[in-house]
Amino acid sequence: MSLSSHLKDRTSPIGQFIKQRFAQTIRLTKSANQQLRSADTIRPVQANSSYPYPIIGTAIDYRIRYAFAITPYQQLVAWEGAQLLTVKPFQSEVDIPVDWDDLVGIPLTLTDLTTGVAQGPYPLALIRAFFHDLESTVNTIQPMGRLLELNNERTLNRYCIVLSLFEQVYRSNAYVQGPLMQPMAKHTVEELLAIPQDSWVDDLGELFIRFYHRQNSLLSKPYTLNPTFTGSVYVGGADADLVVDRCLIDIKTSTIPQIKAEYLYQLAGYLLLDFDDTLHLNSVGIYMARQGVLLPWTVPEFLRELTGDSTISLASLRLEFSTLCQSL
Repeated sequence: MSLSSHLKDRTSPIGQFIKQRFAQTIRLTKSANQQLRSADTIRPVQANSSYPYPIIGTAIDYRIRYAFAITPYQQLVAWEGAQLLTVKPFQSEVDIPVDWDDLVGIPLTLTDLTTGVAQGPYPLALIRAFFHDLESTVNTIQPMGRLLELNNERTLNRYCIVLSLFEQVYRSNAYVQGPLMQPMAKHTVEELLAIPQDSWVDDLGELFIRFYHRQNSLLSKPYTLNPTFTGSVYVGGADADLVVDRCLIDIKTSTIPQIKAEYLYQLAGYLLLDFDDTLHLNSVGIYMARQGVLLPWTVPEFLRELTGDSTISLASLRLEFSTLCQSL
């Protein structure tokens, strides 16, 4: 169960703690939504009920992070998800977890009886080929800190959408009904890169151009990409989008220009999970990608508004939260 799952689960003590301690959301949401009211919203062309909004939402995270730096693919959540496609899902409690280093050189059409590994819908060779091609592409086009020529931008956007699909494998079982598996598993890197429809690629391109035109000053500041937290292990996993100049930024791609209470709970959870203040956060913010608007709050302001207590300290909240998490 991830932090998001805890927040959705009404019976979760972790979710209850965050919602109870940070219950005063109305003032922040009202103020933020007034700012968003006049913002123009990027809407995908020819979108219907089946449009993959969540996939594009994760893809813009990847695209924005590539504007800061090239992260080694072995450090991407997408790499973890993609590897899961190379082995059959666990069928029982006696199945043995995979040591990926042990898979190198194993014939991919056979079951390795010593590790209990059986081939899944994607061969490891294809997954490795995709990520090696990704690495070669980003090293060639060097996307950091600039807008790309159109063809290079579209190529990178295709990779980012496939990365988003791989990340979905890591986070949920919804991928089984998605384009990685329907109508069938893909057999080549070219087939993987053909999954994103042109309208998806165009939509993602517009989102990044808006980010660059309105927020490119962020690219020159100190950053941490896809940070995790000391307390992540206690909630079943939690990783944020990025930290820029000590501001924890969560990226949202809603077509509705509105901040929801759930967005604030998620930020609060991230803030608390940094138990030992490793990230030295002094502010938090939400970037509304379809509106191009960044909404930041200092940590004292965020705590004061959401708790209704001007004297409460982040350190005391973290101690209380970490005690709860570790007790569970």
